[in-house]
Amino acid sequence: MSAGVDKSTLASGITLLTQPMPDRRTVSLGVWVRTGSRDETPERLGIAHFIEHMMFKGTETRDARAIAASLESLGGQLDAFTTREQVCYTARALSEHLPEAVDVLADILCRSRFDSSEVEREKSVVREEILSYEDNPEERLGDQLAAQVWGDHALGRPILGTADTVGAFTPESLLANFRRRYRGDQLVVAAAGDLRHEDLLRLIESSFAPPSGEPPVADPVPRALPPSVRHTVDDVQQLYLSLGAPAMPYGDPRRYALVVLDTLLGGGMSSRLFQRIREEAGLAYSVYSALDFLRDGGSLSICLAVAPERGRKALELLREELAKIAAEGPAAAEVDTTKRQLHGSIVIAQESVSGRMYHMARQELYTGAYTPPERQVERILAVTREQVAALAAEFLRPERFTLGALGPAPGGPITEADWQVESSAS
Repeated sequence: MSAGVDKSTLASGITLLTQPMPDRRTVSLGVWVRTGSRDETPERLGIAHFIEHMMFKGTETRDARAIAASLESLGGQLDAFTTREQVCYTARALSEHLPEAVDVLADILCRSRFDSSEVEREKSVVREEILSYEDNPEERLGDQLAAQVWGDHALGRPILGTADTVGAFTPESLLANFRRRYRGDQLVVAAAGDLRHEDLLRLIESSFAPPSGEPPVADPVPRALPPSVRHTVDDVQQLYLSLGAPAMPYGDPRRYALVVLDTLLGGGMSSRLFQRIREEAGLAYSVYSALDFLRDGGSLSICLAVAPERGRKALELLREELAKIAAEGPAAAEVDTTKRQLHGSIVIAQESVSGRMYHMARQELYTGAYTPPERQVERILAVTREQVAALAAEFLRPERFTLGALGPAPGGPITEADWQVESSAS
């Protein structure tokens, strides 16, 4: 690999990526699993997230307390998260403690015990996590919108699972899924900071012994449902509104132009939605848009929260803004300003060892190759006003968006009369 990134494929199938940063004193190490909630069957909903929890509950040589103290006692950090397409385990430590970081990650990822008593105890913990999400209107609405957009596909189901699916997990079912999903060819190890590729390669080879279960089966390509409107009436203080529409996969060459469009639409304080809905109309404290690029699809979402009696007015202004940019496109100066904003964001992210690690890993997971940040900046700066306008006309027509609402309903629930959608998906 180029641009200071080294890549090796180990005999076990593990992919190793490193980017030395000798001017730093720390390392950021991530082990990424090529699986997530979208790879689950309905009866195993939440299993990827639950296995992530179980990795911290005891191995052949460490109990849960020893795992928690393994890097904290050295001033480092150990963490993990589950998304729709990956599970990631991260370690941040001083560079001299890289062997300890590798050792604990290898231990939890290759030698976790799935003890029955720990499984039962963790079911209670995850149920509490599910309840905490249900108490969070933004999280609940996010799950509702995913179900509206993706339907019965796994992308439309909650990452945490449900109390019923989690309650049905057994050590045997967890271990079977672990052996299939945590094979060596499903693992990407990425590291950046004060390190040498050859040293880390030897550590990984000697420490990691991933399982060798049956190869995982890929899930079908998602197909978005036709746009819809759904209002869940609930007793909260604000009316939460989320809109979503299908976008493009990570590998689409138009991705850079869509990032520019998303940023100028709702990517900061100078964005159109922030200025129109918050600064000019004073209707919302937070309003933003976001992109979610997947391996074979994607989505564009818009989120805001308003006083219940102002919900319909906020939707009216939002619809006007989307229709205007879809019809007219952005101004050339607006595109240039947004490109400079993105240029700065990319460069700033690369100042962090963790930022470098995340960038390497995602490039490998989605493209199998490395695009250096400098090349990304070139592609952003090469985006034209005409390209952004074409994408606005394609993706930002208001009727393409599914609308989810959660909260009080003065004047009655939000319906299609308040947000007209297309009669069929485009």
